[in-house]
Order: sequence, then C-alpha cells, then structure tokens
Amino acid sequence: MKFSRLVVFLSLVGSSIHGLGEEFEGVEEVITVVATRTERSVDDVAAIVTVKTSEEIEREIAQDIADLVRFEPGVTVGGTGSRFGLSGFNIRGIGGNRVLTLIDGIRVPEEFSFGPFLSSRRDFVDIDSLSRAEIARGPISSLYGSDALGGVVALTTKSPEDMLRSSGSANEDNFDDKFAMNYKVGYSSADDSTLGGFGFVAGSSWLSGSLQYTNRTAKETENGGGVGGFGSTREQPDPQDIETNNTVVKIQISPSDNQNLMVSFDQFDNDTGTKIFSDRGVVYGVEVTNRLAKDTRERSRWSLAYDLLADLGIADSIQATIYRQNSESQQTTFDDRLSRGVPQKRIRDSFFEQEISGIFAQAGLSFDLMGSANYLTYGVDFYETSNVGLRDGSTSMVDGTPLFEFYTFPTRDFPPTDVEQLAFFVQDEIELFNGRLLLSPGLRYDSFEADVTADSVYLTGNAGAPSTEDYKDSEITGKLGAVFHLMDNLSAFARVSQGFRAPPYDDVNVGFTNFMGGYKTISSPDLESETSLGMEIGARYSGEYGQVSLTVFQNDYDDFIESLAVSPQFLASGGIDPADGLLTFQSINREKVEIDGVEMSGQLDLEAVSESFSGLSIRGSIAHADGEDKETGQPLNSVEPLSAVFGLRYRSDGERWGADLMWSLVSGKEEGDIDSDNPRIETSGYGIVDLLAYVDVTSSLSLNVGLFNLGDKVHTRWADTIGIGNDAPARFTQPGFHGGLTLRLSL
Repeated sequence: MKFSRLVVFLSLVGSSIHGLGEEFEGVEEVITVVATRTERSVDDVAAIVTVKTSEEIEREIAQDIADLVRFEPGVTVGGTGSRFGLSGFNIRGIGGNRVLTLIDGIRVPEEFSFGPFLSSRRDFVDIDSLSRAEIARGPISSLYGSDALGGVVALTTKSPEDMLRSSGSANEDNFDDKFAMNYKVGYSSADDSTLGGFGFVAGSSWLSGSLQYTNRTAKETENGGGVGGFGSTREQPDPQDIETNNTVVKIQISPSDNQNLMVSFDQFDNDTGTKIFSDRGVVYGVEVTNRLAKDTRERSRWSLAYDLLADLGIADSIQATIYRQNSESQQTTFDDRLSRGVPQKRIRDSFFEQEISGIFAQAGLSFDLMGSANYLTYGVDFYETSNVGLRDGSTSMVDGTPLFEFYTFPTRDFPPTDVEQLAFFVQDEIELFNGRLLLSPGLRYDSFEADVTADSVYLTGNAGAPSTEDYKDSEITGKLGAVFHLMDNLSAFARVSQGFRAPPYDDVNVGFTNFMGGYKTISSPDLESETSLGMEIGARYSGEYGQVSLTVFQNDYDDFIESLAVSPQFLASGGIDPADGLLTFQSINREKVEIDGVEMSGQLDLEAVSESFSGLSIRGSIAHADGEDKETGQPLNSVEPLSAVFGLRYRSDGERWGADLMWSLVSGKEEGDIDSDNPRIETSGYGIVDLLAYVDVTSSLSLNVGLFNLGDKVHTRWADTIGIGNDAPARFTQPGFHGGLTLRLSL
C-alpha cells in the first residue's frame, strides 16, 4: 500500500494549523507523570507521551492491552494465534522485557519462554481496573533504571477518589460521607466474550475505600482462516475456553490535608483451556492424536504508599512505596500418542514464578537559583526479584504403566536466581527566560547483583553443563531534555537520553540438552549489559484550529543481547561442540543496533473553520521506523511497518453522545524488510475502518458500542508473525467484521 498521500495529508493538516495565533481551546491540558516522575503538561516535557484516561479506554471498547494501543501507531502488542495469549508492548521497534511496564509504579512480571510448552508473558492486568495509562517512547533509564530501553508503559489502577469522581458523587474539594456503586456488563463477538463487573466505594474527608471486581469469559478469537481439521494446515483458531478474574481493593487514609496513606491489594487470575487441533500429526515418528492444554496465569500484589506535602527544608514533598508482588505461570500439556501403533499418554508441565519486593522513595524540592526556578526530584529505588522455573513430565501406557523418558525430569532451564538492584536518581527541572526555556537534566546510578543457586534439580537435569556463576555490575545513565516555547502556542523540544538493561538471569545461566534433536544450550557468564543512546527532536503547535506535533528520533543500542545464537566458541566447527557432537547455542552480545524514525500527529477542529461543522474534528497520526543490525547489516524484525490512524470525530453539545470513525492503515513487510537469517512470512498492507459510538442515556447510565473491521478485511499483523513456524499463516490473521458493547450503571 502506498502512503505518499497520507504523508501529504498530514503535512496539509500541519500547514493549515501553522501560523494561527490563538491557542486551541478545544483540547484540555493533558498531564503526564511518567515522563519526569512529576506532574507536568505533555507540552512541557521533552518526549512524546500518550495519556489515556479510563473514559477513553472504555469508549474504545478496549478489552486487553492490545486494544489499549489499537489506535497508537508505533506501539503494538502481539500474540494472536498463540495458546499463551498476548505478549508485552513494542515501542519504536523495541519490545519484550526491553520495555518497562509498571502497574501503580511496580514492575509487571517479566516474560520468560523456553521450548514449545512454556511461554510466560506480561498480560497481567484487567483493562477495566485502570484510571489511566501512559506510554513514554524512547530510552528513559535515567528515571526508571534497567529495562527502560525502549520506553515505559505506566498503568494506574483506580483509587477511591477516581471512582467517586467518575460516579459524580464528589467534586475536587468534597469527599465527605460519599458512597457510590457501579455495575458494568459487556460483550464482544470477536471471541464471544462476556464481561461482568462491579465497583463499590465509600469515602469521608479522612478515610475512603474501594473494591473493584471484574470477570471475563471468552472463547477463541475469530480469524480469517477457512480450513478446519487437524494438523499444521489448520487455518481456523484452536478451540479455547478462557476465564479471567480481577480484584482491586484500596483503602485511603488522609489524617490531614497534606498527607495521604494508600493501602492496595490486587489479584489477577487467568485460566485458559485449549484443544490444540493444529498440533496433531507426526513428530519424530510419533503421532499425536490429541493435545489439550491447561494454562494458568496469576499475579497478586500488596503495597503501602505514603505521600506528604510539607516544607521540610530538604524537600517540599515526599512519596514512598513499599510493596510485594508474586506471579505464577503454569502451562500443562496433555498428549494422546501412537508410538509404533501403541497408544500412550504424555504430560509436560512447565512452571515459572517470579516474586518481587522492594521500596522506592522520592522527594521534590522547589527553589530559585540565580533567577531561575528549579524543581529538584531525587530518590532511591531498591527491589529484589526471586526467579524460579521448573519443567516436569511423564510418558505412560494408557493403563498408567510408566515408560522411559529421554529427558531427566524434573529439571530446570535456569538455576533459581535472586537479583538485587539498588538505584539512586536525581533530576532538576529548570525554568529560564521567564519559563520560555525548560531544561531537565537527570542522572541515575544502578547496581545489580545476582545470587545463583545451582540446586540438585538443576544439576541433575543438566549434567555436563558449565558451572553457574553469580554476577554483578553497575551502570550510570543520564538524560538532558529541553523545551523552548518559541511562542505561546509553538514550542520545540529536544532530548538526549540513555537506557540500559542488565543481562537477564536466564541468558547468563541456562542449561538444556536435547540428544534426540542433537543440540544443547549453555550459559553465557560474560554477557554485558545492553545500553542505548536516544536522540530526539520535535515541535508542537496548538492554535485556534487545532494542534500538531512532529518528532524525529534515533536510538542506538550497544551490546544488544541475542538469545540462543550459535555459540561463537564453536563457529569453526559449524557450531558443533566436538566433545559431544551437539549443535551448541548460547546468548551473545551484538555489536550495535540502530533504530531511527519519525512520528507525527495532529487534530483539526472543523467547527473553528465553519460553524456548520459544529462538534466535528479530524485527527491523525503516523509512525515510521527503520532498524538495522550494524554487525550483520540485516534489518530488525522487531521494527513494525509504517502505520497511520485517521479519525473523524463528532461530539454533541455537552458531549452527551458522540462517535468516531477510525481508519487504520498499515504498510506491508516485504523480503527486503525482513532479516534473512531469521526469516518470517511476508505480510501485505491493509486498511481497517472502525466505528465507535457512545451515549450517556442518563447521568447514571452510559452505553458504548464499537463496530470493528467494517470491510471484513482479512489481514495479518506483523507483530503476530513471530509465532508462525510451520503453521498455516491464515491461523494468525485478525478477526473479520465484529462488534462489541459495554453498559455501565452508576448509583
């Protein structure tokens, strides 16, 4: 699909806005926290940040984290067609554990996968529990430390105040003796899913509490495939039964106007049963006649957060949070098999658990220095993660008689590992020239240390593997951002920032041997931390007729870690270890990876052009990036194709009802855009039209409706092609025409 007309269109939008002298009053000021760890207008930060409120999330009929970024070019979530569900966020071509994801400031459990039966992913939140979501693009480790290489996604769950405000039971200054309840139901035809939930909140001037509960049930997500049956040629989705339960409890205590204590607990549970028809067939001479999977995913968290506003000399404000979080993923596969005509049963059980506990605290101080206003933010961040994985399995006759296993069970793919990280950070926000120039330098020091325990389970299951090693390292990252307000409604910004990612525990110490397959994986104790340097320059304009922003960026990554590459020490022998004749893999550092791109967004208020267009506006955004492995000269498969979203919006007087007609366009990925050393299928470009509408039936009852893929277009997202091996590509296509709705009642 050609995009030249789209670029021209956006350029016309930008040029039509440029030069109009009055500030655009139709857009409310948007506040971000993630960009600077302080509350700032998005127009005053040297970064591109997307902020979505709970109202926007609900009006887009978002059911999961993939829907959350449905209309965000340059940001994706993959996972379609997989029994394991959605993966993490990809921002500007960087994804997985290289994008830091936070829920109420606490790190979401990391992704971990090994082999065909274990893939622990990062979909650990129910979208309906969120009050807001912020997406910061580009490296930001100077504020958040390890894993913020590609950006940060900060999710915030609803507080008692949020729930009282949304119910209309309180205003900004009055929470005395307030009580509210809400009920929500929903349905989506894409996966025959139903949503049921309720919220309860009660508050006074000093004490308030809230409870949210959501239940979702679903079947497999429809796709554009037509061929059913069994085996790798199957195009239709494998049948699934899915249930998710999410509970959030918060108690807020405010003993005085200047201090606040928040106790939070949330529990997320997902159970998925899959009949894996697509896996039936002959493997290594054994016929799989039936395969069932039962996968569970759980996350629980408690935290205690304290906020204080007071003139303490060294600080005007203090925020501190202590927390503990536990996550578990268990994936069990049941096979019925025929080996040389003899029926057998086989079970493979994979388990991954990660516990994280820690404390982070920051202080803020306002002061004047040499005629300039300063706001200093400084703090400490300490956390410890405990990581444990286990694989077990058995093969038996149908009567239960055990059979010989080629693998040792139980076993571990990595030894139990505890990782401690301690960090200190500081940032100054400086106003110069009467606030026209805003500078934001920052610096952070991180140290991390891994304590590895090679227990008997790991040693027995990985006989002959290299010995495990503890490891430690430290990193200093910095940033400098600048925003220059050229006029009241025109500003330019620039940023240089660093990122880093500590070597993952499962890359440093890993062990697995497959004698039948003729390969093994070994540890990589000499791995270096990944580092990045991001440079970004852009401009924003807001005038009488609308607003527009443009940014150009380049991110350079050094020592990029490639998991399970052919071991360099055996390259002379074609990757074969002469000692045992096995093809050997291990994780290595790549020399340099570079990603650059451009992003543009704009909004045009048609009512300002002519009163006959009352309530109408046009908005659009586009994102393009290129990535290259400088060592091999190959393109990066993690970089998404050129994408754009355009929308025609209508809002009635008082915004009691409204509608959005959305047009999403994505370019294809051709052979020259794909790493030939790690090939994927090519994808075609496509255009999708969606219609969203809402109506506030009464002050207490609201209805949201969405009609998606109105043209019933069969298409495959590039983010989903990573899961396609020998499978039929059509099984990984997106749903055709489908609809969804939600109904909320507030009392």
